[in-house]
Amino acid sequence: MQSPKYGLIGGMNIASIDHIVLAASNLEAAAAPFERLGLNLTPRGTHQSFGTENRALFVGNQESEFYVELLGVHDRAAAEHAPSRSSLLRAIESNPAVFRLMLGTDDLGAAKAAFAAKGIACAEEEVFRGDGTKIGDVLRPEATDFAGCEIALMKYAEPAEARRSRHATVGLHTHGFPLKRLDHLAVFTPTLEETTRFWVETLGVPVFGEVTRPGVMIIRQMKIGDAVVELLGPDGADSPMAKRPPGIASMAAFEVPNLDEAVALARERGFTVPEGAVGILPGTRVATIPPTELSGMALQLLEYV
Repeated sequence: MQSPKYGLIGGMNIASIDHIVLAASNLEAAAAPFERLGLNLTPRGTHQSFGTENRALFVGNQESEFYVELLGVHDRAAAEHAPSRSSLLRAIESNPAVFRLMLGTDDLGAAKAAFAAKGIACAEEEVFRGDGTKIGDVLRPEATDFAGCEIALMKYAEPAEARRSRHATVGLHTHGFPLKRLDHLAVFTPTLEETTRFWVETLGVPVFGEVTRPGVMIIRQMKIGDAVVELLGPDGADSPMAKRPPGIASMAAFEVPNLDEAVALARERGFTVPEGAVGILPGTRVATIPPTELSGMALQLLEYV
């Protein structure tokens, strides 16, 4: 498939926007506002050899799901000896926020070859739960500037259908707050054209659409499954976006069936949420729970109208 602007789509198979990682200096304290909102999180789990612990919020169904991983440290010494946990430690020490985007793939070999073809070295590691059962394999490109943010690729040991079915059976898709699905994430990049080229030619994700705010930003939409990663770049040299450092926004936008009802429910549960307003994306209304009230991650509620 040939893209007239960005060249040949790469051979890498990115199957899903799997999850984002939210740094948690205190895991239970970080989970508390999510639970107060009415969201069902997994029990605390640990990772063998890495010194880390997590809880996760799954949104979706047996056909498609996405999750937010709250990731903390329970064994500092072990975490300091795990190179892949260095960015987590930095995030915890600075300002806990979303710091990593995890993409799902069924073929790590093809992914590694695609990175190698671009001269990008990768580290590969197996990830195990604290009880020794294998979660999967992770491929981490050592240079992530090309992508606009820190990324890693995940291939699970368990088939996707079995994982989703297991999650549904124990109620992880069922919440007391009406999140339907992930709609989009956002990545800031001052070098939008170069970042887009990486997503298209190396990751193999085609451009789905584009929205422009003249003089401010260009939103390049990269769709994977039924959700989008928005690449946000400057529209002109004088745009305030031109000086914004690259990185993933500490935000997740979820579709809700009725925005006004979702806002009212969040307010009842103690959150500060503005009235719904017209969104940047055509045909949407949005309202956002601020990151200060949700452990460093903004939660955008989005309704298509």
